[in-house]
Amino acid sequence: MAEGLWDDVAAAYDRSFATLCSGTAPALLTRIPSGSRVLDVGCGSGHLTAALLTAGHVVTAVDPDPEMVALASSRSGADVRQGGLPDLPFDDAPFDVVLANFVLNHVDDPRAATRGLVRVARSGGQVAATVWPASLMHQAQLWNDLLDAAGAVRPPAPRLAPHLDFERSSEGLGSLLSGAGLDVIEASAPRWDWSVRPEDFWAGATTIGNFGVTWRAQSTAVQESMRELYEDFAAPWLVGEHLVFPVEAVLVTASP
Repeated sequence: MAEGLWDDVAAAYDRSFATLCSGTAPALLTRIPSGSRVLDVGCGSGHLTAALLTAGHVVTAVDPDPEMVALASSRSGADVRQGGLPDLPFDDAPFDVVLANFVLNHVDDPRAATRGLVRVARSGGQVAATVWPASLMHQAQLWNDLLDAAGAVRPPAPRLAPHLDFERSSEGLGSLLSGAGLDVIEASAPRWDWSVRPEDFWAGATTIGNFGVTWRAQSTAVQESMRELYEDFAAPWLVGEHLVFPVEAVLVTASP
């Protein structure tokens, strides 16, 4: 269910929310020992993968979507394979560092997925994961305000069953990792500004994840109204030719 929201959206994702998610790269890179064998799980279109390679690490990446695999391979030149959690296509424990950058908040079974991360990390290595916190992000608030102004309907958002879900916080993510047998080393809240062109944000918001589900549920008249109103609603976030949103994430690092 959750993974299905990311099928056939690679091009729109690459120009929009991929640049948002790669904002954690500086925080992640400072926590990785030099020359590490790193696995980038759910690599998307490869922005983080490329940053890891530039930093001198030995990088393998994996993503379930073949279009994402192609983009990530082209961007980074890394060994990028098709596959997904929990059954990653690797032997046990070959990696020094396993990264799941905004992945555990998009899988159908977060606990099984976390066990899949642990399996491929060597003893004494690291598993680092990021998720978005539960609080509404500024870009999501912009989109919600635009939906309200256009009189949009709100279809039920796909959600995990309560027994599968976890709290979207440092405590919740830490508990998810420790429940898979990891020792939590550090929890932090990286902050950065996401700069994105208005047309690229629009491409992502009308295609990706729950944003796209809501957009596709609207009538043609509502979609046209949203297009007409978008410039006015985006204006408060404009800095030059880009929208700039303050962003905060949850990052937890743990060790097998």
